[in-house]
Amino acid sequence: MSKALQDKVNELFETTKDLQSLEEIKPYCEQFNQWVNLHTNYSIKSLGTVLSRVGFYKKFKSLPLEQGKNAESVPKHDAQGNVTGYELKHYALILCGLDHKDWDERNQTTRVSDRLESLGQEIDPDAYLQIAGELLESQDIHRVAVGLIATTGRRPHEIVARAKFAPIKGEAYQVMFTGQGKKRGENPVFPIATLYEATYVIEKLNWLRQQPSTEKLLAEVVHEHPKDTEAQNRAIDSRRNTSLNRVVRNYFGGENAVLPIREGEDLVNCKALRAAYLALATERDCTGSNGSKMLHAASLAGHFVKESPTDQDLQSLITTLGYADYYVTKPVPFSGAPEKEKRADEKEKLSNIRVKTSDLEAIRKLQEEWEALNHQSVITKLIEFYKNCLDMPKQLQEAQQKVAQLEEINNKLQQDNNQLQQEKTAMETTAQQAQMVTLNITDLESWLEKKILEVFNQVSLGEITPITVATTAKIAPPKEKEEIDWTAKSDAEVWGSKAPGAAVEKIRRSYLAICQYNDTVATGDGDRLAVTNLALRDLSGCNGLFVRDWIEEHKDEVISHNAKYGMENKKDPQNPASYANKGKDTDKILSLINDEFLSGEGFRRTRGEN
Repeated sequence: MSKALQDKVNELFETTKDLQSLEEIKPYCEQFNQWVNLHTNYSIKSLGTVLSRVGFYKKFKSLPLEQGKNAESVPKHDAQGNVTGYELKHYALILCGLDHKDWDERNQTTRVSDRLESLGQEIDPDAYLQIAGELLESQDIHRVAVGLIATTGRRPHEIVARAKFAPIKGEAYQVMFTGQGKKRGENPVFPIATLYEATYVIEKLNWLRQQPSTEKLLAEVVHEHPKDTEAQNRAIDSRRNTSLNRVVRNYFGGENAVLPIREGEDLVNCKALRAAYLALATERDCTGSNGSKMLHAASLAGHFVKESPTDQDLQSLITTLGYADYYVTKPVPFSGAPEKEKRADEKEKLSNIRVKTSDLEAIRKLQEEWEALNHQSVITKLIEFYKNCLDMPKQLQEAQQKVAQLEEINNKLQQDNNQLQQEKTAMETTAQQAQMVTLNITDLESWLEKKILEVFNQVSLGEITPITVATTAKIAPPKEKEEIDWTAKSDAEVWGSKAPGAAVEKIRRSYLAICQYNDTVATGDGDRLAVTNLALRDLSGCNGLFVRDWIEEHKDEVISHNAKYGMENKKDPQNPASYANKGKDTDKILSLINDEFLSGEGFRRTRGEN
């Protein structure tokens, strides 16, 4: 939704920046407010923050302001509501966003103080680190990213795009960190603790950055915001936060949650991992007073990174206090990387290689076609093909030798067959010359069969075995393949089969279920689900490439349904896979569609819940 809001802010700015009267500016502001009310559900506490993120205030403050033309002088208030002065504000800032009363209400939040006044919640270091280690060993980019967040305390966009970890000599559990977010042009470099060995963490970060989907995401956000790093970071968080938070809930949440839900939050998320990291790393590495531990935690979080902070700098500790609601009573161990023999993908040391851009594109295409884990797997398979090609001349020579042996056997059989024909002809001539000769055809066939067997046994070589000749062998005609009408099968039968025809039917029924849900159950209050590759894949349980082919064959129907509810991909109408489902509780919607329209055989079964 923040992307759509940013487009609207840009549109408002472009249409009003040159206007010089309240009468001209006001209609555009009213249209903007109406769109915000109808198409977003931001609260007073969040609207100001979101508008700031998309550059609303910064844009209009950059314009030359003139009293009575495009701006008006408004009073400034202190914490007690007293007027302390006046400032010139653009009409758009006065008419849109939050007014003075709204800002007061927004700033009355007690979330941090509520957390500090609560008893806090304990973390089990062993359980936390065990799950973090499992995530780091995964081959799924979202799980590895969450594992890195859990063990370094960095933000999602820092792990995905900005963070750089450099080893520190003599320190096995610290790295020098570059890439801190939310510093407005600053680029601090400071040491942070790692809950797993530093070299292992650096290795996993490098693996994540080399994945095609990560590289593609970074290229897209840079293309969208070529000169605005903060906007790129927001775009990365917007695209990845939902999937990363889902991993956090699945692994750290649940009935026996390793990470308790924080005060003021509905679910565990990446911010909870950051808070847990600060508690664990501080308990492990820092001894002394509560004050020294608070300073240590603040430096790990990057809230201030000066070697000798002044009292003024210590105001940043208020931000650190917002993460101080977890505590630890057990010792926090120094966790090492998994043993080499237990890591199949680390049996050999990896090296970097340089390739042409065209060759890299070819490798990526092969990775997609072969469904390989990474570039390394593709190159390994190509090397195997090359080795097989080197063996082909030898294999061809051996094949030619076998062919020569078979030709020799065939010639021998032909000679013996000619001899048998001659003997048979002689026998028939003798029989004709005899006055009374009774020829038993059964005996003749038995005799011929015996002779043929003798010939085969005499000329058999190497791997060639004696052949038994059956004079009355009959070859049964092949059975015709039975065509299955999957549309007539029940949901249980369709989802219980792995046949290609069943897969097509799963996707078709999933598509119809989404359409029926949108048409009959959904209210339109942000709960409709766009038909995308991801939605059909989750609901049907079928391979993403298989779903892609199905969407391509039914593109007109998919585009038509998405457009019906304004969920089409406006940048590329021919590509139904849009970001219309961002920010929605897709798991809940898919579960509802599954229960109402698929007899409980789709989404739950593919997730292993049946």
